[in-house]
Amino acid sequence: MEELKRRILQEGQNLGGGILKVDSFLNHQVDPKLMALLGREFARRFGY
Repeated sequence: MEELKRRILQEGQNLGGGILKVDSFLNHQVDPKLMALLGREFARRFGY
């Protein structure tokens, strides 16, 4: 999750009104390395 936090801080854009734009790495342009890291972290946290 630290990698996700880092990417949000580095590449995310605050559009105001509680909207955080992260499409550069999470929605439209999926980063496979980041997704693999997140998958492992979810598995660790939720026991899969």
